[in-house]
Amino acid sequence: MPWTVSTVSTCRPPRSGTAAARKRRLGERTFPMKLYYSPGACSLASHIALIEGNIDHDAIKVDLGKHETENGEDFYAISPRGYVPAISDGDIDLLTENPAVLSYIADKTGTLPNGRDLYKLLEWIGFIGTEIHGGYHPLFGGDTEDRQDKAREKLAKTYTLTEKLMEGRDWLVGGGPTVADNYLFVTLLWARKFKVDLPQSLADYRDRNMERDAVKQAMKAEGLI
Repeated sequence: MPWTVSTVSTCRPPRSGTAAARKRRLGERTFPMKLYYSPGACSLASHIALIEGNIDHDAIKVDLGKHETENGEDFYAISPRGYVPAISDGDIDLLTENPAVLSYIADKTGTLPNGRDLYKLLEWIGFIGTEIHGGYHPLFGGDTEDRQDKAREKLAKTYTLTEKLMEGRDWLVGGGPTVADNYLFVTLLWARKFKVDLPQSLADYRDRNMERDAVKQAMKAEGLI
């Protein structure tokens, strides 16, 4: 589904001319989107976006230790990469990688911005994935204590930079939460879990996100609250 780019930064409203909508008008059977997730993992960002966008979906839990779904399926047989998030629906067989999945969901829900804001959104998703998410790997993998301490120190500096890049804004792009905010929020939950120091403004930002209805619903569905 192509992105429409203009010189005006606006969010498109939900579109009725999608393939799924055409199938409904023709009486053909449609299937809900499937989201493969692991509780509290980065896939939580996609889970929040699907709920907030009122997208009919099945959330399927994956045990990443066994690489097995809650239904007993071999997750490698579904997604050869073996990690979450992974999504599929009537328009696409399988999609992985946060930048692609989050952008696809935003496009589906009509919340993918146009113009400058589109590129700022992609910039933030790239930054969060590379500089923040990637920085947690020593903490996820149970690395040596020294390497974990160094990871915490580096992450704290990256969060200080994040605060500076936000320039006092409430949200990363535009006037409300986007899929990029979902992604940053998830990493801030990890910061609390792994005792990474945060600027007060980002702790407040995390708490503000916690008050969003879609965040509460997604976290409850994943057994996090």
